[in-house]
Amino acid sequence: MRRLIAVLLGAAIGSVAVFAAFYYHLVRTDKTWLIVPKQRLDWRDAYVDIRGWSPRDWGAHGDLSHDLIVMGRGDLVTRSVADQLFRGLFDSFREASPSGRGSNSPPSK
Repeated sequence: MRRLIAVLLGAAIGSVAVFAAFYYHLVRTDKTWLIVPKQRLDWRDAYVDIRGWSPRDWGAHGDLSHDLIVMGRGDLVTRSVADQLFRGLFDSFREASPSGRGSNSPPSK
C-alpha cells in the first residue's frame, strides 16, 4: 500500500510540474525569481536564467521577451541599439497621431 501511495504522489507531483512548465516561464533575474504566464503554450523556456543576457540572446527567445513585456517587466529585456532606434522611430509616430488612431483612419463625426 505504501508503494502505491508513493507512486500516486509522484505521478501527481510530476503532472503539476508538467502543467507548470507548459503554461509558465520560471525566470531567474539578478535580484529575484519571476513566474511569467506564457502567451503561447509550449515547452520552450520553462526555466530561464536571464542574468547577463545579450541582445542576441533576447532575439533568440522572442516569446519570452514578449511575455515579460506583456507582464509589465519590459525593463528586464535588453534590446540592441538598432532595435531601440527602430522602435523609438515608430513610437514617435504613434504618439504624434491624434487620439491614438493612425493617419489612415476616418475622422470622427
